[in-house]
Amino acid sequence: MSDNKDRGSRPAGSDVTTIPNVPLLQRLQAGLEGYSAADRAIAAYILGHYATLAFETAVTLAEKVGVSEITIGRFTRKLGYRNFKAMKNELKDSSEAGFPWMVGEQLQHFVETPGLPDEADGSMQREIKSLLAVYRLAETPQWAAATALLAQSRKVQIAGFQTERGIAMMLANHLQFMRDGVQLVDLTAGNYADVFATDDTEDRCLVVIDIRRYSRQSYLIAEQASEHGIPLIVLTDLFCDWAPRFTPHVIAVPTQTGMFWSSPVALVCAVNLMVNSVIKQIGTKVEARLETLTRLHQTFTGYAGHQPPRPKMNL
Repeated sequence: MSDNKDRGSRPAGSDVTTIPNVPLLQRLQAGLEGYSAADRAIAAYILGHYATLAFETAVTLAEKVGVSEITIGRFTRKLGYRNFKAMKNELKDSSEAGFPWMVGEQLQHFVETPGLPDEADGSMQREIKSLLAVYRLAETPQWAAATALLAQSRKVQIAGFQTERGIAMMLANHLQFMRDGVQLVDLTAGNYADVFATDDTEDRCLVVIDIRRYSRQSYLIAEQASEHGIPLIVLTDLFCDWAPRFTPHVIAVPTQTGMFWSSPVALVCAVNLMVNSVIKQIGTKVEARLETLTRLHQTFTGYAGHQPPRPKMNL
């Protein structure tokens, strides 16, 4: 429990930029110095593991923090909640309404405070940690199952929403170089007929990419995919608690690094490692496809420094 005490003994606000703009978390962060040792340990654990708190009970949290279940209940009642479950629900609701960018006093402080070397170094260290987390995730059976779908499904459809549309396009474009049957979902039609009203329903999977605040469309398309029995992969952030309702293939990566906006670095890293995993599973057939695509590109477009061949004229 000494690790929790050490974390909780830091001055309130010393690492405030790493805490999401969620009232409960901000309240815990601000009150750390005034808590008893047991309460400080609980608060520090919640601040360090808020993304997975939805999966905890009062019993499991007590075991991990090293206190009794009664102490957990007493702490949540001090905060004004009936029980631990009520506090979890409050955190869930306020997190869903939370912004992936700075607002209010956080934004004011960000704009008015000159950039300091320590701040840049802190953000860099958090981004490095996020990359390490993705690499560790890539070694899990969960990752292997998701990338097997990308490699083996006859048809792969990919949908990205909001600022993650570009990441979805990157995944689709890379996979299209490696294999046939990959397409971006048409988001403009408004009915997702290419996913849910197609006769070609055999042996396919769907990838949904989004982070908070989650688009209503990403939730609905995931829900419909589950109801239609379409294997689903969700690439998202650590705050997404609804994706596991629809699929076991959830790739959740860290996005909070203390910068103005949620960082896409871990998402891009995940895409890169996904493509790499797919190549390993497809094998040497990738080389033949790349040669074909290179030849086609040279014929129709060409590369820098090389003119495409002129078409032969029949005279």
